[in-house]
Amino acid sequence: MDQTQPGKKLLVIDDEPSTLKMLRRLLGVYGYSVLTAGSGEEGLEVFRNERPPLVITDIRMPGMDGIEVLRHLREISPEVEMIVITGHGDMELAVRSLRNAASDFINKPIRREALEIALQRAEEKIELKRKIRDHAQELESRVEKATADLSHQCRRLEVLLKIGKQAGEIPTYGKMSEFLQEKIESTTGLKCPRIMVLNTIGDGLIGGHSNSRLPKASALAAEMIKGLKGGRHLLTSQELEKIQLRVEAADQESVTMLPIDTEEGDTVGAALVVASGQRDEEDLKFAGLLLSLVAGALRRAVVQEEEISNLRQIVEKEKFGNMIGRHEKMRRIFNLISNVAASDATVLVLGESGTGKELAARRLHELSSRSSGPFIVLDCAAYPQTLLEGEMFGHEKGAFTGAVHARKGLFELAQGGTLFLDEAGDIPLPSQVKLLRALQFKEFHRLGSETVTRVDVRVIAATARDLREEIERGTFREDLYYRLHVIPIIMPPLRERLSDLPLLVSHFLERLSGGSTKKKIRRDAMQVLFNHDWPGNIRELENAIEHAFIMSGTDGIKAADLPAYLHGYGKSSRPASDGLEHVERSHVIKVLQECRGNKIMAARRLKISRSTLYRKLEQFDIQ
Repeated sequence: MDQTQPGKKLLVIDDEPSTLKMLRRLLGVYGYSVLTAGSGEEGLEVFRNERPPLVITDIRMPGMDGIEVLRHLREISPEVEMIVITGHGDMELAVRSLRNAASDFINKPIRREALEIALQRAEEKIELKRKIRDHAQELESRVEKATADLSHQCRRLEVLLKIGKQAGEIPTYGKMSEFLQEKIESTTGLKCPRIMVLNTIGDGLIGGHSNSRLPKASALAAEMIKGLKGGRHLLTSQELEKIQLRVEAADQESVTMLPIDTEEGDTVGAALVVASGQRDEEDLKFAGLLLSLVAGALRRAVVQEEEISNLRQIVEKEKFGNMIGRHEKMRRIFNLISNVAASDATVLVLGESGTGKELAARRLHELSSRSSGPFIVLDCAAYPQTLLEGEMFGHEKGAFTGAVHARKGLFELAQGGTLFLDEAGDIPLPSQVKLLRALQFKEFHRLGSETVTRVDVRVIAATARDLREEIERGTFREDLYYRLHVIPIIMPPLRERLSDLPLLVSHFLERLSGGSTKKKIRRDAMQVLFNHDWPGNIRELENAIEHAFIMSGTDGIKAADLPAYLHGYGKSSRPASDGLEHVERSHVIKVLQECRGNKIMAARRLKISRSTLYRKLEQFDIQ
């Protein structure tokens, strides 16, 4: 967390001296001037005297508890931001505290990361309130001097009060650019023909306004934007031509580039505005303030969009036909499929239900010399013995009651291609004998026929059963097992390849979006997915994502949008964040290895700053 201004006041109320001591030390490192109180009553007295803008209070204390403290604090100062400390069993109290105007809550034992996040949120709210308050005061003074401007200024105030929340709900930077253009033009006398947004590295522009076919012009525009350094720049026609931007402006109008700066001073983009008339200076100032209030939300939207784009590229890179995975077990399976596809040997695909056995079979077919031939699927568990044999081998007219026409079986229909026997472990014993002969000699008889039918077909079988156990029970022939088990492919369950979850989720969301803007999945929802054991494997994950996609709004998929049974269902005892952190740590290590330890190059590849990379190296204990 960034250091705050030295001496900035913060009050901590807790009846445990050890907690007070720990927070005084930690908050002092952040630059706070820490006030402490050992009870609710003492805390209120200190607050009345010192009026700190931020208070951290425990919920459970003897005498006046944290809930009562919150009510009194809010009565004394409606502007104060409050963070409550709760125990793991105090979720009901935490909810009550939020209803009593607490800004946030953190659990005991207090983790530094959780404290930093809560402080950052509180400081952002304090700063936003300060900005709104300051600007409101400025507007009020103007209203007193010029009543004719009352309606216009009230409109501006309304926009400022709402714009932060509104911007935070906009899912993409493209939509946010349109939002900013509309707000500037509706609250000022300016025209805003273009919003230019920097990529996270800052070496070019992104989005529909970036003119992506002109990378050189994009780079020049990026350099010009970064050179603004908090000020604005009046553009000449030569500069507009140089960066390949066409802006319609009359002779008496000027084109100004306004920076979009975050509170930390980072420039995330610029707005081009066309100004004319006597209200220009005031309008330019207001437009600049408006842009600064949404800069943080714009940067977050850019980062998220680029992360989605990067993940989409990773998904495409890690695709193997319709199979997706970068886990070591999946890479081995991809290599095995590539190696055996050219052979006509029988393949047995093993694995739990929903692990993608049919996808593996299809990929074997696609990579084989039979790819131009048919790929026929037979679900062996869906038919009784007599019907199953008719499906496999066909029948002659009159072979049985209802056989009014001769019919080819799937072995014949798969001629020159591949026959996939799904759920082969469910084939009845009498049918297993006929299947064994068909596999051995590539020939069979249709039902009701004495004529031998010869075929050129590759057979791939799959089952979720343990066929050796079935052999022991006497329900599966051992000779057929060895005929099918020439080349085994064992599909891992999803719980053994959780690092592939983000890729799979991104793939399903891409498909469900159908070409429109892809929905985002929030971190809390991803944590729920990582904490589940997935007994139904990829099929269960796909159904869960489809459910969440339908239930979610435009602000992305939240944990609450996922099926209810996923919450708390997982058998694993790992913390919810472990899966996400494992994936992120593995990705950082992989990029560092590819960059041969060069941290500057790795930071560029990861599209983060060097300071952020160093924090991640420390967080993940990467040497």
